[in-house]
Amino acid sequence: MNHTSMSDETLIRYYLNGDPTAMATLVELYKDRVYRSIYNMVQDKNAAEEIFGKVFIRIINNIMSGKNAEEGNFLQWAIRIAQNLCVEHTRNIKLSIVMSIAETNEPGAYALTHNVTHTNYYDCHNKIKSLIDMLPDDQREVLALNHYGDLSFKEIADTMKCSLSTALDTMKFGLRNLQKLMMEKEIILQ
Repeated sequence: MNHTSMSDETLIRYYLNGDPTAMATLVELYKDRVYRSIYNMVQDKNAAEEIFGKVFIRIINNIMSGKNAEEGNFLQWAIRIAQNLCVEHTRNIKLSIVMSIAETNEPGAYALTHNVTHTNYYDCHNKIKSLIDMLPDDQREVLALNHYGDLSFKEIADTMKCSLSTALDTMKFGLRNLQKLMMEKEIILQ
């Protein structure tokens, strides 16, 4: 049976009725966009692969417990789960860094244990990501869904359950606030 022509909802129904190839089809349909959004957020291949696996495990667990994406929103649902797992991953990394700093009393130990060479691109990228983290939740979410999730503003509006104009306004305010933060912190993109 050719699953690629079926809707996401039909594939989920087939999966729930015992057809594992239906889930494999969903993974195949969306794996590139979901993986790309994860990688863009974490900038680490190993972490991205680990998170990618967790996304579809969480989706399967949600489906099995009766929680599904709203009709026609499987991709947005998968990217939102990916985004949440990326945030969780980032928090865990920050926590482990803070804990490793707290465990040592030696001055400069942090610099020795985390002395990683980055290119200017990664330095700028990391600075911008830290500034985005300072934005209000709705602005941060719109920026992440658009830039990292590669979603259109219509898809963002559907995901956030708001109007298209609200999604666009939120992006505008987020970019304006990001620009202000960059000026305050004197960050210049090269």
